[in-house]
Amino acid sequence: MSNTTNDYFNKQRDILIQEISNNLSEVYTNLETLNRSLSESIQIGKEFDDVGRLWRTFYDGMNKLKEETSTVDNTNQDGEVAQEEERRVQAGSE
Repeated sequence: MSNTTNDYFNKQRDILIQEISNNLSEVYTNLETLNRSLSESIQIGKEFDDVGRLWRTFYDGMNKLKEETSTVDNTNQDGEVAQEEERRVQAGSE
């Protein structure tokens, strides 16, 4: 009876070990696939770095131009206000 129980135990143990081995192989395969996908994603992301830098340069230039235009407009407005005040002073003194 002990021998039969031992045989049954060994048989079940071997079946479970085989299942574990198969599942670990499947996990390993899936991890390799995931690693490849992540590597490809990183590579694709790196390819967009140059494009991103180009757009950043474009927007930085546009913002700089906008700031310069805004500064010139403010200077012109300040000059116009000063001229208007000068006209009022001259008109008041006449």
